[in-house]
Amino acid sequence: MKMSIKLKCLIFTAVITGLIFSTCVSMSSKTDTGEPNAFITVDVNTKYQYVRGFGGMEVGWGNFPRTSARDTELLFNPDTGLGLNILRIMIMPQNTDINVTMKALVSGDRPDYYENVKIVNKYGGYVLATPWSPPKDWKSNNDLNGSGRLNPKNYKDYADYLKSFAAHMREHGAPIYAISIQNEPNYEVSYDGCLWSPVDMRNFFLQVGHFTDGVKGYGGGKEIPSVRTMNGESANNPNINDVALGNPESREVIDIIGRHTYGDRLNRYAIALDHPTDPKEVWMTEHNINSGNAVGYLNDSTWNFVWKILNDIDLSIRINNESAFIWWAAKRFYGLMGDGQYDTENGELMPRGYAMSHYAKFAKETYRCGITATGRSGDDTRLTSAYLNSNADTVDGTTARITAFVSPDGNTISLVMFTPTYFNGTDGINMGRIKIQLPADFKIGKAVAMRSKENSYAKWEDVKIGDDKTSAIVNLPRGQILSVKFTR
Repeated sequence: MKMSIKLKCLIFTAVITGLIFSTCVSMSSKTDTGEPNAFITVDVNTKYQYVRGFGGMEVGWGNFPRTSARDTELLFNPDTGLGLNILRIMIMPQNTDINVTMKALVSGDRPDYYENVKIVNKYGGYVLATPWSPPKDWKSNNDLNGSGRLNPKNYKDYADYLKSFAAHMREHGAPIYAISIQNEPNYEVSYDGCLWSPVDMRNFFLQVGHFTDGVKGYGGGKEIPSVRTMNGESANNPNINDVALGNPESREVIDIIGRHTYGDRLNRYAIALDHPTDPKEVWMTEHNINSGNAVGYLNDSTWNFVWKILNDIDLSIRINNESAFIWWAAKRFYGLMGDGQYDTENGELMPRGYAMSHYAKFAKETYRCGITATGRSGDDTRLTSAYLNSNADTVDGTTARITAFVSPDGNTISLVMFTPTYFNGTDGINMGRIKIQLPADFKIGKAVAMRSKENSYAKWEDVKIGDDKTSAIVNLPRGQILSVKFTR
């Protein structure tokens, strides 16, 4: 499968509580006499989490494809590419001297390691660096595999090692935004890994404090005083972080909470989000859904499998109130860009990439806000939760989804909408003609939109703006994605 990207207009995504519809909208003078059957009202006064962004993982292991600077440009360029804004990278553990490790890495499997970070920073994005294991010299099993633990006597050594990585990246013109202390500390593996108990993580942060102090970071297009710290990014249930977050001193030195949603997708992490004086952004830093075998892998790059990733993002952003969503991996036959395996073209964007670009271009750097829905679907006489929204812990649901977002300054409102089908193309809801009603004081000066559907992955279209300049009409059939952005 070979696809090219042709994005000639700015893409934006809006999140509306409970729904996501897929359509493309821009200012138009065309007449449109059809009456809407469904009505979506955006409530910008009801704000939820800050949505920082969306992206993918560059895997550092030699058995994964090389991600070139050209690839990263295509993934992160907002005009000619997908417009992603978060890259997760590996910190390799082969040596206690980070300079020795990095020299081997960039002269071997990852020659564009620094350049890829620079590209993300160029477009105002964010880079998260994650270690899979401390160097073996500091572990209880003297091995990189995941059955060992970090020796408490080496907590300071390890903190200095992570800090030295952040400093090394800055010295090479590729500063990072955040650094975590461990990938999946609650999951024992036979490859690179390390086990941490909840008490271990609390004690680590109590002993080393905000260990990146003195190393300036970079993210969102600006320098920050120090690289942000992240807990061990939990596999499944995030409650391994409860002990560290429950202690005021250790909580204070953790900037961001990272978690993965394998096997525990619906789990809003209230202890991090709802603290009265020190709420934390929660980032979903890794998830992967593929078909599990060589026969099924051929499906993962096809159009009808985009609904798995979109439903997954919806559950993360709308239900879990998470601020970031990162896919494993950015370049892979089941990822956002093909690697040449299972009928994919190496370095070519795939349907899943175009699907995530709706969120990346329409929802990043916004606040999720509220919506209400009335009327009926295009196929039925009622507009109910059964048609518009489902909280079921599934990536295979076919209920229509709509989410709305508002910029921090209140000058833009975006919506991301989609009408998923089953993987064989059956089922799905035709939402028909939808009227989007914005607040009375929000006068539309400009509107842009993008539609994606089978065999047409990034098409810009016109939209009918109401005479009052506070509303618009869009059409959303089944099996499509439509995102719209309105600017005062």
